[in-house]
Amino acid sequence: MALPFLEPELDIHANLATVIIIVESLCQTKRGKLTLNNGKLHAYLYLVQNPVVCNQFLNSLGKSSVILDYQDTFSVNTLAPNFDALFDRESVKALLTILVANKLLEIIYKKKGGFFYKLTSLGVEAAAKLTDDYFYNIRLICQSLYDVQSLSENKINQTLNQVIKKGI
Repeated sequence: MALPFLEPELDIHANLATVIIIVESLCQTKRGKLTLNNGKLHAYLYLVQNPVVCNQFLNSLGKSSVILDYQDTFSVNTLAPNFDALFDRESVKALLTILVANKLLEIIYKKKGGFFYKLTSLGVEAAAKLTDDYFYNIRLICQSLYDVQSLSENKINQTLNQVIKKGI
């Protein structure tokens, strides 16, 4: 009997946990200014799920890159990344809907900037329970993305677009 092989980027539970960690790590600056909107969340989710692309993204901005595991650097997904996820806004919307419905995510509207995301107290509790190696690696990537948090959504998208055009 073969054990099932799960691809984390296709598993809804892994994606929900990843979004929780991204929101926990990147929702606000040290001064408490909310920064995580739809566009940034979508870009961060893609970068976290594609660590080699994330390193190229960080390097093109002059930031330090993440030390990657062997499986993150020499896989089919790494050699030929799937860019379709960058254009799939509906899946991110579905993840957000589930998190809000389960009272793990709070949506804050500001006239200047639109909608921003932050974990509720239940979300913070859930994030604290995500402790295995997979989630530890996601937190490491989020730490490296913390330095680009102040960039505008437009600048993040421009840089990501340059990385894509340049290729792996």
